[in-house]
Amino acid sequence: MVIKTHKKAIEQLYSDTCNIYQEGSEIDEKTGITRFKSEVLVGENIPCRLSLKTIFPATQTDGPAKLAKVIKLFVSPDIEVKEGSRIVVFRNGRKHEYKNSGVPMVYSSHQEIILICSKEYA
Repeated sequence: MVIKTHKKAIEQLYSDTCNIYQEGSEIDEKTGITRFKSEVLVGENIPCRLSLKTIFPATQTDGPAKLAKVIKLFVSPDIEVKEGSRIVVFRNGRKHEYKNSGVPMVYSSHQEIILICSKEYA
C-alpha cells in the first residue's frame, strides 16, 4: 500500500512526455521475413520528468573551469528502457533529444535513467 501511494505521488510530478527508440527488428507482414532496423519506436507519449544537475569542479585549474551536467529521466518502473536507447523528451513545448541512455536504476516507485545530449539530433 505504501509503495503504491509513493509511486502515485511521484507520478504526479511527471510534467513531461517522452518517446523511446531502441534497436530492434520488424517482421514484414507480406513475406514473414524479419528485418533489422536501426531504431524502433517502443514507447510513445510516456509521462516522465527531466532533472538537470550541474556539477562544479572540485578543484580550479589554470584554465577555465569546466562544468558537467547530469541529465536524469524519471519514468514509471513499468516501462522497459534498455541501455543505449534514444529518448526524445517533450517539455514546455520543446523537443529535447538524448542518445545512449544509461543503465536504468529501477525502484518500486520509479526508475532513473542518466541521459546524454545528442548533438546529432539537436
